[in-house]
Amino acid sequence: MGKRDLKEGDKAPLFKLESYNAGTIDLTELIGDQKIVLIFSRYFGCPICQTDLRTLMNRKSEIDEKGAKILYITQSGEKVAKEYIEKENIEFPVILSLKDELYAEYGLGLMTTESVSQIPVKLKDVKKYGFKHGEYEGWEKQGPGQFVIDEQGYIIHALKGWLDIDSLLAVL
Repeated sequence: MGKRDLKEGDKAPLFKLESYNAGTIDLTELIGDQKIVLIFSRYFGCPICQTDLRTLMNRKSEIDEKGAKILYITQSGEKVAKEYIEKENIEFPVILSLKDELYAEYGLGLMTTESVSQIPVKLKDVKKYGFKHGEYEGWEKQGPGQFVIDEQGYIIHALKGWLDIDSLLAVL
């Protein structure tokens, strides 16, 4: 898999990977049924990622109402991922990828300057929720991102950075 700079209008890179909680996820089989929301987190121990996950879980019903399917990509290993899946009652597929795999295929490398600049604001939410840094897993400098793939397999939303539910909902 090679590093790309994906943008809206590009064909989504296809993948077939094992999830921690929903068996094999084959993007080829999912395309055509509904829009697909790909959430690229960093890892579950990241307190900002925990905040974004809380936001996603709180607003998941809004995505569900639009008929979209969520796929959540993380660098977390099986032990930590399964703990969070159970603790947060995550029903959508949680998929492992390393930086040189799916993250690179979707053009996600180092955190963007904008993502880094948002950290102080994001840390206020971390403090408010009382999240603590957990295990370090994967590449610490990995940039998060989100994509929406339409029923024909094209990217209709591409954002490098922390979770932005409102921008996702705008294209669903």
